[in-house]
Amino acid sequence: MTRGRKKQYNRDTVLAKAMEVFWQKGYEGAHLQELVAQTGLNRFSLYSEFDGKEALFCEALKLYLAQAQEIYEAHLAGDHPSLANIYAHFNSIKFGDDYHGCMLLNTLNNQHAVPPTSFNLATDFIHWLRSLYLSNLQAGIDDGQVPLTSPINDWADTLLSFDLGLAVAGIVVPDLHAGTLAKQSLDAMIASTTH
Repeated sequence: MTRGRKKQYNRDTVLAKAMEVFWQKGYEGAHLQELVAQTGLNRFSLYSEFDGKEALFCEALKLYLAQAQEIYEAHLAGDHPSLANIYAHFNSIKFGDDYHGCMLLNTLNNQHAVPPTSFNLATDFIHWLRSLYLSNLQAGIDDGQVPLTSPINDWADTLLSFDLGLAVAGIVVPDLHAGTLAKQSLDAMIASTTH
């Protein structure tokens, strides 16, 4: 009985390295030679393991979204939805000198170039994120912090837009105070419905 050669690489490590390349370069800008160089795989192994660049990109995006989901869940998906969760989430956002944008937004902005599967993954994530904002806003109504007649669907869209906009703004304004801006915005929306 003949056995194939044992893999000389760790799939998760390869995906993490590929994710960094796609995150920094985008789908179109990430050339196969660079992916081979960064992951340490040869071309044959890359195609054997991932069926090529398109599938590798989708797997790398899944990894990115899984990491992002953990971050969002830590603040917005707890057992007790509340406005405090929204404030805590935005207060946790920090940008460093090494910040290079958002792979999720890069994927959405390049719909014309990315594999359709990856675009669908990105849009599904956006809908999930919006639902987190909506559940926390609904909790604000339930606990009396937000007036009953508040247009929380619109507010969820506003918070989502604000969140995604921060991913772009953080590139050029790394010392942006997301928590303060989000609190001022949400407080102003709440105040506008109480008058």
